[in-house]
Amino acid sequence: MTSPVSSRILRSVFWFAASVASLTSSSVLADRFEYINEQGTLQVVDARLYGEGQGAIALELADGSLSIIPQEALKTRTPGDDPVPMTPQQMLARLESEFGAELFRGRVQKQYVVGVVLTAPLPKTSERRVAANLQKAARYMAGIESMFGRFCTSMRIPQTDPKFPLVVLIFETDDDFNEYTTKHTGGRGLSAENIAGFYSAQTNYLYVRMSECYTFATPLHEAIHQQCFNTQVLSRLAAVPVWFSEGIATGFEGNGDTVRSDPLDLNAMYAKLISQGGGLPRAMSWEDVVTTDQVFRGDVFAGAAYVHAWSMHWLLVSEYRKQYSEYLKYLSTLEPLGEESQRVRSAKFVEIFAKSPNEIQREFDSAFEEAMKRFKLPKSLEERPGVISRISNLAGVDAYGESNGIVMKVEAQLRNLSPLREMAFYVVVVSDSGSVAEWYLPRMKMSEFQQLEPKIIRGRGFNVHVLSTPADSDVNARWRQGQLPTVRVQR
Repeated sequence: MTSPVSSRILRSVFWFAASVASLTSSSVLADRFEYINEQGTLQVVDARLYGEGQGAIALELADGSLSIIPQEALKTRTPGDDPVPMTPQQMLARLESEFGAELFRGRVQKQYVVGVVLTAPLPKTSERRVAANLQKAARYMAGIESMFGRFCTSMRIPQTDPKFPLVVLIFETDDDFNEYTTKHTGGRGLSAENIAGFYSAQTNYLYVRMSECYTFATPLHEAIHQQCFNTQVLSRLAAVPVWFSEGIATGFEGNGDTVRSDPLDLNAMYAKLISQGGGLPRAMSWEDVVTTDQVFRGDVFAGAAYVHAWSMHWLLVSEYRKQYSEYLKYLSTLEPLGEESQRVRSAKFVEIFAKSPNEIQREFDSAFEEAMKRFKLPKSLEERPGVISRISNLAGVDAYGESNGIVMKVEAQLRNLSPLREMAFYVVVVSDSGSVAEWYLPRMKMSEFQQLEPKIIRGRGFNVHVLSTPADSDVNARWRQGQLPTVRVQR
């Protein structure tokens, strides 16, 4: 499905080209650059030279974004004054102009600019609701900034105040988010359907699905990336190992209202995965995770890689505090667009921690077991046998299946989580034998809860998927006429 806003939210991501032999990464003044873009047109931009390497340079613009320019495209470079960083209010005005007054609502909170990209014009009765939710999101982001600052102080990690606006864009529908993400990533890495949100080092924006703002787990994770790269803890486009940047982000955990823990504490979700899964995933070792960034960028191994990243980061922060700070100081010296071989990365790890990643991995089980003795799993993560609980497409779904080995009775309940409008939902359950049960709910009020009619399907296991659209949309009009979408759900 393609919403009316799709054509407006898709912005091309250009990896421009530029260079001259005289460029040096020690330059601190902003210059005027003239270069030829991909369309063969001469472009003139005032920017600061952010970094160079691998046959390209990175230009930092006044809005905080980075343009990557291949060396052969640059024509001239004239010394000039530093561009004045755009203010949060100026950024808000730009976003309002870009997406249009009907399809964008935004709010400024200190350095944060939080905006909602709507899929359709809002009913007037929802204006107060969107304003209240923007206020909640902005306050949560400010809380993330405070918690990150306290962690850095406790670990004696130097940091600076953000220079540019910290933009957070919330997409109301998953369709718009998926389409934007596919365009932005060029289809590389994880598929859009498997990305809950992401921070772009190039635009300096954080992008997230509205469904993820129910618990704020994903916005919290991505906001830590944004904090790391905007407080000079790490440099954008530097060869920072993915395990470290993802490990520090997974270390922070919230409860939907506040950030309740930092990397020194156990993360409840990962603690549950490890304790109930019989230990760390065996698909890879910590040596693999340290040296091979690619394990985080595909749908097959990414889940296991994130478990290992959290585990290693937690153990290093907890048991190797002094060496951790020294390692982070080393990472902060890595230059944008620089390269680091697997051999150098592995050797530097051993130099600082005095042990190989695999040697430290062997210490994890006993340290984790000891920490779990003092840890209580939140009730929200307690196991409910036979139940699949999912937040997807602005729906909170619980589905339960009871099988006799041949057929299965499936029961489900659903709540409309949209804080803005009435929605229509299409729920599909697919069993391990390919049998399908489906429910269509043409209109649900905000926060409305419905118990769905039980259905019988063949099989012993199942998966569940939900699609949604505004109740008054053209898409729902087609659904009402029987033109329900085809949903591909893995068995």
